[in-house]
Amino acid sequence: MEDLMRSQQIENILEVAGDLFFEFGFVNTKVSDIAARSEISTASIYKAFRSKETLYCAVLVHGIDKLKLLTRPLAVEGDRVSQLLKASDHYQKLCAAALFRDLIRAPLEHNTIPISFWRSICRQLRSALEQMSMPALKACATGGLLDPHPIKEAFRLLSAYIEHQTIWSGLFIRATARKSAEKVHIADEAVRIVLAAYPSKVGGAFDPYDAALQSA
Repeated sequence: MEDLMRSQQIENILEVAGDLFFEFGFVNTKVSDIAARSEISTASIYKAFRSKETLYCAVLVHGIDKLKLLTRPLAVEGDRVSQLLKASDHYQKLCAAALFRDLIRAPLEHNTIPISFWRSICRQLRSALEQMSMPALKACATGGLLDPHPIKEAFRLLSAYIEHQTIWSGLFIRATARKSAEKVHIADEAVRIVLAAYPSKVGGAFDPYDAALQSA
């Protein structure tokens, strides 16, 4: 029972510390503030974590563990383009999630955190997208909507477009804009661009994305 209480206490400290770190930044957050909001003593925090830096790293690891749950691929059904749209939409939502934005913003702000955190986050998301989208991309190629040779290049374009439009725009552009930008269906646009960028050599000159949607 004591171990369970300790585990729950650690979980609470990490959640509270994460909220404060991401709201006020590493430098401006005091361990005493974390202790006060967690309703425990500062000494108890230092007993569990050697320093504020150690606690900060623990918060990031905790966040990545939670991110792994979000990146589990969803089962998709339907026609090949709908499968690709669903995979892209799920990936877009992951990139736009508050947890993911915080895990990016924090290492950018506190540059002594190892780059391995950032790379780990990227691997988690890229792996999720690949598991979801590759079967759909291959189905599009089999159906004559996509050139079967540059499948890997098509996948890279899909992930890069969503990441660029979602992550960086959300962090640096929309965050400073006076008016919120009109919602853009990034997943739909990403799929359209990928199919148009690598058209199948089979068939006439037509827009495979529009044609597939019409037949869906």
